[in-house]
Parts: sequence; structure tokens; C-alpha cells
Amino acid sequence: MAAKITRAEKKAQKAIKKTKYKNEFAKGNFFVRNKDLVKRIVFTLIVLVLIRMGSLLTVPGIELNSGFSDAVNGQEFFQLLSTLGGGSIGQFSILALGVSPYITASIIVQLLSTDVIPVLTRWNKSGERGRRKLDKLTKVLTVPFAIMQSIATIFTLTSQNNQLITAKWETGADGQGPAWFYYILVPLVMLAGTFLMLWVADQITIKGIGNGVSIIIFAGIVSNMPTNFIKTFSFWIKKGDDPSILFDGIMKFLIYVTAYIFVIFIVVLMNEAERKVPIQQTGSGLVDTKEHTPYLPLKLNNAGVIPVIFASAIISTPITIAQIVGQDSGFYKFTQNYLSFGTWWGIGIYGIMTLLFTFLYAQVQINPEKIAENFKKSGTFIPGIKPGKDTEKFLTATINRLSVIGATFLAGIAVLPYIISKLTALPSSLAIGGTGLIIIISVAIQTTQQLKGRLIQQSFIDKKSEKFSDENLNTHIW
Repeated sequence: MAAKITRAEKKAQKAIKKTKYKNEFAKGNFFVRNKDLVKRIVFTLIVLVLIRMGSLLTVPGIELNSGFSDAVNGQEFFQLLSTLGGGSIGQFSILALGVSPYITASIIVQLLSTDVIPVLTRWNKSGERGRRKLDKLTKVLTVPFAIMQSIATIFTLTSQNNQLITAKWETGADGQGPAWFYYILVPLVMLAGTFLMLWVADQITIKGIGNGVSIIIFAGIVSNMPTNFIKTFSFWIKKGDDPSILFDGIMKFLIYVTAYIFVIFIVVLMNEAERKVPIQQTGSGLVDTKEHTPYLPLKLNNAGVIPVIFASAIISTPITIAQIVGQDSGFYKFTQNYLSFGTWWGIGIYGIMTLLFTFLYAQVQINPEKIAENFKKSGTFIPGIKPGKDTEKFLTATINRLSVIGATFLAGIAVLPYIISKLTALPSSLAIGGTGLIIIISVAIQTTQQLKGRLIQQSFIDKKSEKFSDENLNTHIW
């Protein structure tokens, strides 16, 4: 005779069934099933909206004259700041520098920590504690870089005979501050804006989606893309043109859009391309099928966008200094003839520097000696290659061969907008390619991969909790 089920057991069974129904409902509802992920996405979007609102706040004491945005975006130094600062330089915003000083400081610290300065190398190899020290050092170096960039911005703008901006502190009249106070206030405001952006980036990394610094740069570039397309449309198609010129402009714009999509496809393809080096564990037995063979992935472009940013910063620095010195100097004429992106010399030097930095940074990112040493310690080897020095030589040769293709591709995309501008008279800020396109594609791919990882993790948790609920239900029933 079956045992009688008590009232408490009935209540427990009802509660478990109710929980199971909730789980089944959540199983088909993305927002219920992934509450944490949705919260992270919403938090990231809210923060990005606040940043875009902050980018509209002009530095105190500054009035922008007509044509300021177009004139600023046409200069090499400001083009780099516009890319890394989210286009805020066009409004001379308190967030105009963005994370540009931090990026510069980060690149320098990374280069110096690769067997250049022993202390930094030791920190780089000492795990999480060492990484925190390097991060603090990077933020300390951000301060002088931010001050230098802001002062260079002020001098560059004021060297334009004050046609672009009007400063309220130019004289000491009407009880206002002296002129020198203006050169102190603006750098401090821009420095504060940079550290505010870094704090916000940390919050996105912790509570949001993706790497905070990358997401901020990505959002700034993407927010300017609709405006750039509208300007390009206006460049090719003007009101009042006769039908033949209008048709020609429409065809050119359609070719531009098609080429833009094609370049995006090529950049994605090259960014995801990798060389799979097969590896084997000692004592595990050889694996014949390619599907189950473990491998070491080596990207075609291991350096990412860092070489382009570094080359742009180095070339734009003497151009900015020359503008501060004056247009009558020989140094100014030299920079305009040989370093400006509007000349073939400048485009060629920019491409060569991008090639060199790509080779250098690829070796920094992937250390063949360290990989070979770790393989030897763990009993891992590449089939047909002896462990130790032979493995190191093989990896070095493979990375160099990949870097030839990756560096050529990266340099080509970097100089593409300036070549198009030279051939078609289209402004380089509107042309196809460039640093911005590489950044948004690489950040989009990385963020998508992180989202997929979180979804897979949540799916695994859901399966585990569902199994646990079923076991509980069977236990209570029987």
C-alpha cells in the first residue's frame, strides 16, 4: 500500500513544479534567461550616452568660430585625437583628448617592459601584482602626456591667428584673468576629462561589456560615421547640378559605399586569419584527424592597430611643433613637404613606419623564446620540430612570414584614405580605410566573442540548474 503524501510534501511538490515552469519560461525568454548580460549591455549603453553628452560640453572660456570643426579635422595631429577621443576635438570638448594620452603611455610602457628596463620586465613577468604596478605607472605617465597634448592643441589653434577660437582670457580687462591663466586652465580641464574617461572605462570593464577603453573609442568613431556619410554624399552630389553631373555624383557615391563595404569585408577576413601550428603532448599519442588536433593559433596581424597609432603619433608630433614655431620657419616648410599626409613623401614614410612597428610589435606580443621554453617545461612539442632552440627558430620564422603579409595589409589600410584623398580630392577624414576602420572592426569582433562566451557560460549554468531541479523533483515524488 502506497504511503500517504502529507500536506507539506504536496506544497513542496507544487513549489518545485512552479520553479520548473518558471525555468521553462525563462528558457524561451532571452531577457529572463540572461539577466546579468542584459544589465551589462544596458549599463554600457547608458554610460556611452552620457559620454556623448559630455563630448558636447566645450572647454570653459572658449567660443568656437565658424569652420572650426572642418579646419580641425583637416589636420594630421587632430585627426589622431579625433579618432582616439571620439571626435570630441571638433567641439573642443572637456573630453577632447579622450583616452589618447593613456593609449600613448600604455604603448610606451609595453615597449619598455620587453627586456628594455629590467624593473618593468620583472613586473611584466610577476603576474597580477606586476600588472597592477604597470597599470599605475601607465596612469602616472598619462598626466604629462595629457598636459603636452593639450598645450600642443592650444598652441596649434592659437597659431591660426585666432580665426578658429575666441578665448575670453586673452586680456586682463573687465576683471577677467590674465592670458597665462588660459594656458593653465585648459590643460587642467582636459587632464580631468581624460581621467574621467579612464574611470568610466574601468566601470565599463567591470560592470559592462568588453574592454572599457576600446568600447569608448569604438563608440566615438561609430557615432561620427553617419555624419561622415552625409558629408561624403554632399561632396559628390550638390544642389543645383544639372542631371548629367547629378547622375555622375550618385554613381560615385554608390561606388564609394560599395568600396567601403568591400574594405570592411577584407579587414574582417585579414583580422580573423590565422596560422594553425599543430602541437602534441608527450605521451598522449599522435592524433590523425585534423578536427581533434590541438594547435597554436598565430594571427596574421598579431600587432593589431597599435603600429598605426604609434606611427601616426610620431609623424604628427613634428608637424604640430612646426605649426607652433611658425609658418615662416624652414622646419615648417620641411614638415609640410616631407611629413604631411598630403604629400607622397609623407604617405610613403607613414607606410614604412607602420611596416617597421608591425614587425617590432609582433615580436613583443608573441615571444617565441618564452613559448618554446613553456613547451619544453610542459612536454609539448611541434611534430617534426625538436624542442628548445629549434622550436624557437621555427616560431620566429613563422611569425616573420606572417608579419610580412600582416604588415603590408595594415600599412595599405592605413595609407588608403590619404591615397584616395590625393587621387580624388575627397578629404582624408571622409575617405575609406584608416585607423578608425581597423579599430571598430577589431573591437566589434572582440566584444562579440566575449558576448558569445557569456552566453555559453549562462547556457551551461541553466542546464546544470535544470538538472538539479529535476533531481529534486524526483526525490520529493518518490
